[in-house]
Amino acid sequence: MSRSKKFGLSPLLFFVFIAGFFIQAMQPQTGVKKKRVEIENADLYTYDASIVANAQRLIGNVRFRHNQALMFCDSAYSYTDSNKFDAFGNVHIIQGDTLHLYGDKMFYNGDTRLARFLSHVKMIDKSITLTTEAMDFDLSTNIGYYNHRGKIVDTTNVLTSIIGRYYSNENLLFFKDSVVLTNKDFILRADTLKYNSQTERAFIVGPTTIKGTKKDGVLYSERGWYDTRKNIAELYKGSKITTKSQILEGDTLFYDRATGNGRGKHRVTLRDTTNKILIKGKFGVYNETSKIAFVTDSAMFIQFGKKDTMYMHADTLRTKPDTTDTKNKDAKYFMAYRNVRFHKPDLQGKCDSLGYKMVDSTMLMFYDPMVWSVKNQMTADKIQFVSKQPDPSIANLDGNAFIVMAEDSIRFNQISGKSIIGQIFNNKLRIADVNGNSQTLYYLKDKEKYSGMNRLLSSKIKLHLTENRIDSIRFYPKPEGKTIPIKELNEEDKKLDGFVWRESERPLNPGDLYPIDEKRKKNAGPVRKPASNE
Repeated sequence: MSRSKKFGLSPLLFFVFIAGFFIQAMQPQTGVKKKRVEIENADLYTYDASIVANAQRLIGNVRFRHNQALMFCDSAYSYTDSNKFDAFGNVHIIQGDTLHLYGDKMFYNGDTRLARFLSHVKMIDKSITLTTEAMDFDLSTNIGYYNHRGKIVDTTNVLTSIIGRYYSNENLLFFKDSVVLTNKDFILRADTLKYNSQTERAFIVGPTTIKGTKKDGVLYSERGWYDTRKNIAELYKGSKITTKSQILEGDTLFYDRATGNGRGKHRVTLRDTTNKILIKGKFGVYNETSKIAFVTDSAMFIQFGKKDTMYMHADTLRTKPDTTDTKNKDAKYFMAYRNVRFHKPDLQGKCDSLGYKMVDSTMLMFYDPMVWSVKNQMTADKIQFVSKQPDPSIANLDGNAFIVMAEDSIRFNQISGKSIIGQIFNNKLRIADVNGNSQTLYYLKDKEKYSGMNRLLSSKIKLHLTENRIDSIRFYPKPEGKTIPIKELNEEDKKLDGFVWRESERPLNPGDLYPIDEKRKKNAGPVRKPASNE
């Protein structure tokens, strides 16, 4: 015979069951008094000690209440010797005005107010929906936990992770292990992430990548935040923005995906991987749509070549696509503004404004431009220098053109004219075509002894040089001038109009590129703060 007894609709048996339940609830307890879970409804009550000891089985439209939580299920076991119950089938908890919890099974401890949900678990709170296969939820703190993969969906994003924590009162989620945030504009991947479900802002607390779905830009950072509504970010550690050909890095980066603008502060570097260029400074901006970038404040441009490297400093450095180059879509045009100085082993220069076409190494210099090559100094109103491999490189001096070639520390061969086109082989001036009011001044040397100086004037002059000395010279038309014996030379004879030897301004190494006051700041130690009594 079955030991099971059913208490169906009998009023007497139902009264006995309820009375026993409340008598136990009123027994004295030690420690902190815990509120009992209240059974509000069930279609059927049964008891079978051989199946579950000390438990009533509730079947059909089961409803419990505990503090502010209302709980529903198809069936349950309510334990008489503890403040616990187990719920099965269509389990549903309503906590407060917004929080709903669902699952196939739930194990609830009324003393700790901890609910453990299993199978097809779902939580809906305000704007978010969480789904997983197992979750613990603390109803006293409104904190949920899952450790075996979960998924969060809100109005903007879908988040998945292996481990998750949800803090309902703070609208805060914490994710760990294989975190993926999917948005219509990007996909975020991280090992650890915090997320505010109210503001829909993701807080980066570890290595994180954010890849656009429509643009090729990829963000990387180890600390910062990303506003998924506004598509803006502020990144603080190990941060960089990478596109197909550019990488912007900085101690602090700001990014606006809508405009494509990225800004960097403090130790900013902009790398052009296609053109092998690095630009450094303290502040930089890059736009991934226009591909225009600039860096300022202690800005340094570095171009890595096969044989040597060019360094350039200016107040502001800027790059943009070279639209004149129809063959190479990644070609760049580079500009430098104010206090421009550059250095290569074979070439140095300075000016106040410079343009550099990277695809063919064409450099345009304006506002008091000056170029040094070995022992040659070139000046003009405007200088165009084209570096070629193989030689010759071309120096085009336009307006008040002047070339000085040092014989030694006190003797200088000189060429001047309205314009000069110089051909440079192996870093040395070999051919010079001088046009308009062309003048030359060069020393005559017999073996190791100087014998005199030629000063000649013509409309056009063509010179061939070897080791800074003139091998041959042609004049168009016949020149005017004279030869002065070395003993009869005075100081005025040694200079053409406009001659200035400016070797002291020449940057002899990359460290010379910064102005003197800026180099002092870089080399200075920390500033000592005065004592309070000073």
